Amino acid sequence: MPRKPRIHFDGALYHVMVRGNNKNYIFEDEKDKLEYLKRVKKYKDKYRSKLYAYVIMDNHVHLLVKVSNTPLSKIMQLIQQTYTQYFNKKYNRTGHVFEQRYKAVLCNTDEYLLSLIRYIHKNPERANISDINYKWSSHQEYIYNNLGICDVDFPLSMFSNYKELAVKKYLEYILEEDVEVAENINYEFILEEIINNEHKEKNEKKSMTEIIRQLEKAYNINIEDLIGKSRNRYISKAKKWFVEEVIKYQLMNQKELAEYLGVTEMAISKVVNKV
Repeated sequence: MPRKPRIHFDGALYHVMVRGNNKNYIFEDEKDKLEYLKRVKKYKDKYRSKLYAYVIMDNHVHLLVKVSNTPLSKIMQLIQQTYTQYFNKKYNRTGHVFEQRYKAVLCNTDEYLLSLIRYIHKNPERANISDINYKWSSHQEYIYNNLGICDVDFPLSMFSNYKELAVKKYLEYILEEDVEVAENINYEFILEEIINNEHKEKNEKKSMTEIIRQLEKAYNINIEDLIGKSRNRYISKAKKWFVEEVIKYQLMNQKELAEYLGVTEMAISKVVNKV
């Protein structure tokens, strides 16, 4: 099945997620991370895009990019290709460095911009790698404006027109919970993007393993995170999708699924009835 084209329009905002091939490291040292950021800056400037947030981990990257006339696909293709050339030459290797296709989530723009920035900046904290002061995150630019890669002025102006006060309010905001970010993302779109090469014929049955794997890719959580009741809207969205898929492919009945997830059968029934 051919890939669906990515949605593009002038001013589109994307949460971009890039991972190493087979979850391998794509950055062996700090120089590699700097080289990647150099390419991000080069091509976002060349094509008049805005970079509102980033975080560079050892085996994956998050970017928050607002494009202009040039589609995101062209920008990312140049970043990925030129970094792959650099990485393979430096480490005397061949083959893919990144997963064949990055994930790009089309997001609502100004209204939820700040919560998306916070979500990206707190990625190292959620991964138990660092606190909010992680070196390879644009959080540092929001405080010190030292590297000049990120376009921080507009997001900070949403707190205050006075720079010092804006930074102070930003720091207060960044410490708040960020669960509402789940409401800001078109998850139907990301699911299409992530599994576009994994579609099967309509009548072909999926296995539970396939559904769990797609859950982990699309929502970046484990099946264990769905067990029991939760008021987290992000978890609720993931659970709703999981229930729909399991029922759709008749892998469990409602009672079995309720026991599996540790919820009431009525809760499962509500989801099924909506479907």
